[in-house]
Amino acid sequence: MSPAAAIATIPPGEWLAQMAQAIEEMLWVRDTRTGHIVYANPAFERFWGARAAADTLMAYVAPADRERLQRARESLLDTPYVEDYQVNLPASGILPARTARLRERAFRTRAATGEDWITYIARDVSWQFDTTAQLRAEMSRRADAERNLSDATQRLEALIATANDAVITIDEASNIVDWNASAERIFGWRRAEVLGRDLAHVIIPPAHRAQHMAGIQNYLQGGEGRIFNRRVETTALRRNGEEFDAELSVWPVRTDDGCTFSSFIRDISRRKGAERALAESEAKYRKVVENVNEGILVTAAGKILYANPKALALSGTDEATALTRPFIEYIHPDDRELVANNHIRRLRGENVESRYQFRVIHRSGEVRWLETSGVVIEWQNAPATLNFLSDVTERRLIEQEMQAALERERQLSELKSRFVAVASHEFRTPLAAILSSIELLDDYGARLPDGERKEVVGLVKAAVARMNKMIEQVLMTARMESGRFAFEPQPRSIPDLLVQVVAEMDQAHTQAARISVRCDGMDAPRLVDAKLLGHILVNLLGNALKYSPPDSAVTCSASAEGERLRFRVTDQGIGIPAADLPLLFESFHRGTNVGNIQGTGIGLHIVKQCVELHRGTIEVDSDVGRGATFHVDVHAPVAN
Repeated sequence: MSPAAAIATIPPGEWLAQMAQAIEEMLWVRDTRTGHIVYANPAFERFWGARAAADTLMAYVAPADRERLQRARESLLDTPYVEDYQVNLPASGILPARTARLRERAFRTRAATGEDWITYIARDVSWQFDTTAQLRAEMSRRADAERNLSDATQRLEALIATANDAVITIDEASNIVDWNASAERIFGWRRAEVLGRDLAHVIIPPAHRAQHMAGIQNYLQGGEGRIFNRRVETTALRRNGEEFDAELSVWPVRTDDGCTFSSFIRDISRRKGAERALAESEAKYRKVVENVNEGILVTAAGKILYANPKALALSGTDEATALTRPFIEYIHPDDRELVANNHIRRLRGENVESRYQFRVIHRSGEVRWLETSGVVIEWQNAPATLNFLSDVTERRLIEQEMQAALERERQLSELKSRFVAVASHEFRTPLAAILSSIELLDDYGARLPDGERKEVVGLVKAAVARMNKMIEQVLMTARMESGRFAFEPQPRSIPDLLVQVVAEMDQAHTQAARISVRCDGMDAPRLVDAKLLGHILVNLLGNALKYSPPDSAVTCSASAEGERLRFRVTDQGIGIPAADLPLLFESFHRGTNVGNIQGTGIGLHIVKQCVELHRGTIEVDSDVGRGATFHVDVHAPVAN
């Protein structure tokens, strides 16, 4: 049986139902009277899923297409239609939400029972729109790429044409294929004159030409080159034969047609000239800095960053050591806080005295005075201080000597003032006694008995002796201060020396009997200056008698230990106030409690000078109203 005959045997309704079940298009039939779907094939149910039971599917149509589709369906009574529209399907069961594009055909049919039906046939044509969109997007992308490439090419050409650097391109044979306007300006050759010519004979100096050709060949054979893709400083030739400094960067480009080499070439002759001038200037100023008489020091973060030779000489160190040690280690311990604080404050921008002095310790151990002034600078992108150092050690010594001289002058002036005051007082009394005695002799000399005449003459002699003693003390003080009083030790028995001193005291003082002397264990002669010891003991004993009551005892003891000879003179007199002790041995100084007791204030000064000449010391213990004790310790070895 032929296929046509087989189909003919199938009833028409059954044949159409089988066809509807087999096609991939969605097919459904709606009753126009009720609006219900009376038939839907499997393709319809597969597409719509559970939503296929709904009486209307218009709710899923995209809003932009809904009105157009509705109009087409309403006009279906007059004519069939074909419409494309989009549906938005929410998730349903296992089916995810999605968007699809449908192409729908609709026409009127009549059922066998006479009902008015509408038959819909729809196909999912989303893939057609997706492919079209992709094609359009790709075409748009390619068009944009072509426009961008064209724009980039135009910009590149404009950049090359207007670049300040020369842009030159050559082929594998070193022939010039491109030459921009800056190349014309830098090298003096016009583009038309050099295109096709060998670059080596146009701008490359003869000394570099072989290296240029070898570099091209190395790259063509091995793909490597030392100058490619980096900046290189070299020299180039102008048209007039001038050779100048140039900076060169070359990059190779491989294409199907071969290989080209493009380069940026910059004229750096001015920069190199400036660098050479700067280097010469730096060398000149470095020579100045390294030969100035001032030390120059750069410090930061407690370290020495730079020190010129003079600064190194001030501390006696070498550069390697100076740069590794904290600079504060070179400063005298007593001045470190001052220097560190000024350094920190200056870095902070605070006001610091422009110049100040401090001490450094030389490597030899010598202490030197330096004067510094500094400013804040930037050193290696960080703040630092630039310090200028001057050795002021000699100046300080001169200033100290001047201060000492001024102090001596002041003391001499005070000494003169005290001397005038003392002399005017102490000389007036004996002079008055002499004058009154002479007037008495002049008026009554012939009538005075011999005893009274002798008494008056004795007063005159005593006054003269007192004046002589004061003059001798002043002269002796002058000789000592001028260095004309020498220490001349000779072997001498200490007991004999004490006997001589007591005898001298008996002649000079009516109260010498109050003096008691003790000498222990000094039988062997000792090397002493009898004259100096005599002055010491006579003055101390004389003061003890003068400033103590007539009925009190004065003691003098002598002892020896090794090479030292010790004397102790004690009285029970008025004592010495504590305020007078620091000035006790100054010239013409007298205690504030002496009252009308005669004296010049020179005696203890002479004692101090004599003790020091005899390589000794003198100390005093005293309580006001209870007396004083003088301790004398001098060098007096046993005589061999």
